[in-house]
Amino acid sequence: MPVYHSLGEIPHKRHTQFKRPDGSLYKEHLMGNLGFSGIASLLYHVHEPTRMLSSRTVYELKWGVAADKALRPRHFFKKSSVG
Repeated sequence: MPVYHSLGEIPHKRHTQFKRPDGSLYKEHLMGNLGFSGIASLLYHVHEPTRMLSSRTVYELKWGVAADKALRPRHFFKKSSVG
């Protein structure tokens, strides 16, 4: 039997329009650890949960070709910019 816990206002029915006091819609976000299977939480956000505020390049990756074509494990290390 599922256990339900709620905080704040929630709509009477899932996956329907849930309007904020100003008339705009809350953003719905289904979050679970097994995708759409298993236990999940239905979250409502004022702003989109996937919104990006900024992006930048941390460091460049240079991919080289291996001398031998054998399939083997690799580990890529970040080049230190210090020293």
